[in-house]
Amino acid sequence: MYQHRRYALRLIAAVLTGVFMTVTASAEVVAQKSDKVAALLPDDIRGAGVLRIAVPDIGKPLAFKDGNALKGMDVDLANAVAQVMGLKPEISLIPFSAALTGLQADKFDISFGEFYVTNERLKVVDFVTDWQDYSSFLALKSAKYRLASLGDICGRSVGAMAGSAELESLKAAAPKCASNNAATVSSFPSVSNAVLAMHSARVDGVLINRGGAQESIRMDDGLVATGEIGGGPTATAIARNKNAEKLGQALEAAYDQLIGSGVYTEIMKANDTSYGAAKSAIIYQQGSTPPNYGF
Repeated sequence: MYQHRRYALRLIAAVLTGVFMTVTASAEVVAQKSDKVAALLPDDIRGAGVLRIAVPDIGKPLAFKDGNALKGMDVDLANAVAQVMGLKPEISLIPFSAALTGLQADKFDISFGEFYVTNERLKVVDFVTDWQDYSSFLALKSAKYRLASLGDICGRSVGAMAGSAELESLKAAAPKCASNNAATVSSFPSVSNAVLAMHSARVDGVLINRGGAQESIRMDDGLVATGEIGGGPTATAIARNKNAEKLGQALEAAYDQLIGSGVYTEIMKANDTSYGAAKSAIIYQQGSTPPNYGF
């Protein structure tokens, strides 16, 4: 628990000071440049030779720090996408809640984060699908009450990551509880903070993506995950600016190249995330109809 606490305090300090961590990314993934994909890039990004990539701090197996290196599925995909495009990946580790605002502020070109595509998000960014996921409740094994569906939150204190689709789902479900059996919904900047809240009995459970729940249990055998809630394609977000259309086309082509070459499958296997492997990439822009996630 000390490691959880130390990391959580460091992340909170970064959020409060507005300083994001830029770290050296893993160099284990090797993908071949595709001239066809590179030709789709906007001229200024291709000319600069750099792809500015945000990777939210979601934890293993998606994104995590190992010394000065940033590793995980998102990092491997980020490196591979940049390699296919013939660009240098400039990867920054940030809080999840800062991803979309960072794109709007032109700090990044794209952002990972296992985003569900929603109408609200499509107002400010474009998306290219890259994976699939569903959500589960993370809770203590010792808890007397297990959460398995959104209807179970009534009379309970629950939480989710700030800015996540899971948080919006909890907020939408809470008003459906009777006034004498209300649910309390909290948000957390990281999984570490959420786990600390459960151990200090501030929340009964945390709604989180299945991969994040799986890794949290690996790190803390006092935790358990229950329920399969919602789910569907997740996506990489693209800054909505003059480069959005061409960058979206290039990103879609890069993902399809990685899937077709087998590099994508290798990344999934290496990170134990094959359960969410996508068969192809799809672009979503303003006005597109989002997938039905079943929340």
